[in-house]
Amino acid sequence: MYRTFRIIVLAILLLALLVLVPSPRFVFAEIIEYDLKPGKCIEPYEDCYLDEWHYEDPSISVSIEKGRMFDTNYMVARVKIANASQLRTEFTGSFYAPDKEQGATVARRVNAVLAINGDYYCEEKRMPFGYTCRQGKVYKNKINVYDESRGFSFDVLIIDENGDFHIERAPSPDYLKNHLPYTPINGFTFGPGIIIDGEVQTELFNHDFGGDSHFQRMAIAQVGPLEYMCICCEGPEDQGSAGMTIYQFAELCASFEGIQNCYNLDGGSSTTIVFRGQKVNSPTNPKHRWIPDIIYFATAYLPD
Repeated sequence: MYRTFRIIVLAILLLALLVLVPSPRFVFAEIIEYDLKPGKCIEPYEDCYLDEWHYEDPSISVSIEKGRMFDTNYMVARVKIANASQLRTEFTGSFYAPDKEQGATVARRVNAVLAINGDYYCEEKRMPFGYTCRQGKVYKNKINVYDESRGFSFDVLIIDENGDFHIERAPSPDYLKNHLPYTPINGFTFGPGIIIDGEVQTELFNHDFGGDSHFQRMAIAQVGPLEYMCICCEGPEDQGSAGMTIYQFAELCASFEGIQNCYNLDGGSSTTIVFRGQKVNSPTNPKHRWIPDIIYFATAYLPD
């Protein structure tokens, strides 16, 4: 009787160890931190793709889901990373001379686990206003240089050294240069800010980039520390989708719980989500536009 009891106890303990102890290949994992220098990161591990829409290793998890709202298909990628250096940006060429490349090409070059399009930053000759910061370097700080008769007023998204989002409403160049209470690592000019500090914004579009039109759209959001969402919708060129106005898209973004800050990026045919090295959104859209930059998430896992 006692011997049988010991065998049962040992079996329970062994089962508990099998459940609680991580896979042997993860036991001695090293999680690195990247420096700010742009370029190639660690390549994703093929055996960490759990299925067609999920990736997970000790430093990053990505989960992609689909849905439908306003007669339009949408896609959401949820991302959790181990440190802020895994949230990165990359130009297709340089700030002054972007190459004509699609997002998937750039994503493969830098070994992104997941990538999305950026903000159509443009160098100064083509767009003489805006704030552009990439990997800790400020390339342009002319947020209020524009034709005032057109009534432009831009929200700026800045991602700091901790990977936290800050949406600054119509900031001045002086504030961005001298008075930020955090260190900018990446900064974008497009907008609008859809959710700011947990509050859904009622004034959503105050420049003339087609807020009332039905388009493909893209947004990036922070849910919590080192936890993000990338949200996009299809457009009228996609089979079975009507596209969304900025107001409809904002309602879609606000339907997800827990978002602290959510920012609208470039849309239309630039809307891009890359996973497993391929563009996975809007599969029936014949338009594949070149884009000048990407925002991406990289693995930081090094097996021992």
